[in-house]
Amino acid sequence: MSGKNKKKAVKSPKAQLGYPYLIAAFVFLFNPCINVVDILPDFLGYLFLMKGLSKWADLCPNVSDAMESIGRLRWFMLLKMLSMLLVPFVDDTFVLIFVFAFGVIELMYAIPAAAKVFDGLEYFGTRFDCEAIFKGTGAKCKGITLKGIRILTPTFFIVKTAFCLFPELCSLDSGDIISGVQRNPAYYKPFLIELNVAVGAIIGIIWLVRISSYVKRIFKDNAFLERVLADYELEVGNNIGLAIRRRFRTCASLLIAGFAFLPNMWLDGVSIIPTFVGAAFIIAAMAMLWRITKCSPLTVILPSVFAAVSALSFTLSFYFGAFFNIGDVYYNEETFVLFNTTRLLSTVEYALLVAVVYFICRELKRVVHTHLGAAPSTLDKRIIELRDESQRYMDTRITAGFISFVVVALINHLYLFYRADIMADIWLVAFIATLAWIFYMASTVNKLYDMIEYKYM
Repeated sequence: MSGKNKKKAVKSPKAQLGYPYLIAAFVFLFNPCINVVDILPDFLGYLFLMKGLSKWADLCPNVSDAMESIGRLRWFMLLKMLSMLLVPFVDDTFVLIFVFAFGVIELMYAIPAAAKVFDGLEYFGTRFDCEAIFKGTGAKCKGITLKGIRILTPTFFIVKTAFCLFPELCSLDSGDIISGVQRNPAYYKPFLIELNVAVGAIIGIIWLVRISSYVKRIFKDNAFLERVLADYELEVGNNIGLAIRRRFRTCASLLIAGFAFLPNMWLDGVSIIPTFVGAAFIIAAMAMLWRITKCSPLTVILPSVFAAVSALSFTLSFYFGAFFNIGDVYYNEETFVLFNTTRLLSTVEYALLVAVVYFICRELKRVVHTHLGAAPSTLDKRIIELRDESQRYMDTRITAGFISFVVVALINHLYLFYRADIMADIWLVAFIATLAWIFYMASTVNKLYDMIEYKYM
């Protein structure tokens, strides 16, 4: 590559400081929800927000604190995204509990995090002399100030949450109505849903337009962005260990998110958790791991094949559970043929999944041997022994993780293969076994991250 092409390949200050991710985050967060159903999942919005704020957090403790809160919140938003699958199968009272719980949790984390981010912006505006952070110039920017955005943002979150909750409150009173003029509160639910969509969309669009314009104005100040980048390069940019830790932290988060979609939860004969969504997170995790250590192309190709097979298997299994009765398998030929097809697909799916987990464990071991070993220049035998012990410990945990997954996969596959012959509630055994494995692997991956962080601090 020529020097001229190299210069073209360098990202602009806007891109380096996360502007595209911030705009993407705002787009995913602005839209109203109907109970827990969210067309643009907030989970992805908070992931984009963390990516967009990452460099700013390295230079400002306030933004760093906000990142910690958002990091916790994203896992609750992942659970919220999963809970969408339960809505068709549970009572309205449970939906109300979901909406209330996730709404309160989001407000508990999002509003203080937003306040910390705005405190951080004030810090950057003062430290790096950026007038655009505090107020704009010209007719287009009239009224878009730091104070205005600071007030609008929590207002947006509170109104969005409140109007999402109002329709679900109708489920609190579903008793018989005995007076002629009284109405069941459920009668007003459609109107309240329409009101939620209308009000949520209006304030969401106002917030999206205002905060996007505000951030766009800040990122137009190239001199300010260059001063921030220069300081970042001076304080953080040359810290190779920090880059490794951050990439592996992202990889670990994506892996855990992917594992969260592996359990099979059966309601009314339908498996409601789409495993192929988890495969997408695993693909992203493997792509990130590629930047830490040289991986085999199969680490990305195999999860992609698994995602396609899993999507087909989920669709066919969902169709079978929704329109056919498992009790008719041995009495109806069409049901029997379709059930056998689902069994065949599940066999291929779990064979691929075992292979995917094998490659994940293999690449995690590669990380262990690449980043946990003592430096070649180390002469102290005690340090060498400690590093070797750390490697053996993590190797053992990862190996145990793969072996235990083979057992878990076998339990799940046996249920899928023989579920027409056994009690329906036996799926709970496979579900609990998978959850136990997920907690074990999450602990293992987090332990590996802690060891890498300790080495490169």
